[in-house]
Amino acid sequence: MAEIFIPKWQPSQGNGTQFMKNLDKHLRYEVDLEKYEAKKRELECGKENGEGGQVEGLGQLKGTIPAREYFRWHQYKKGCWGDKAFTNEFFRDNPHLKAKSFSKKTFVQGGFTKPSFA
Repeated sequence: MAEIFIPKWQPSQGNGTQFMKNLDKHLRYEVDLEKYEAKKRELECGKENGEGGQVEGLGQLKGTIPAREYFRWHQYKKGCWGDKAFTNEFFRDNPHLKAKSFSKKTFVQGGFTKPSFA
């Protein structure tokens, strides 16, 4: 369990308001920085999600997940990435990380012709 540090202020030190103002400023900066970096990582993953295809032996590309989000979710809920319902929900909530679908239709120009063995 995490330990909580509560400072005890001496009367000569004031009541700690300057400390709290500095702490508040620092935490707000860190949160904004974290949000900025998360958005940057998501954009980078979105660029990698070109037209998805199917690779023999690997399967079809469903999406790209930033490593930080992958491991955070794995820490929070072990085995979550093996759960199909979880991954569907994750990509529903984060559509920008989902791979673009590919066309399953096959088009043959000129139709089918019989091979000639002459």
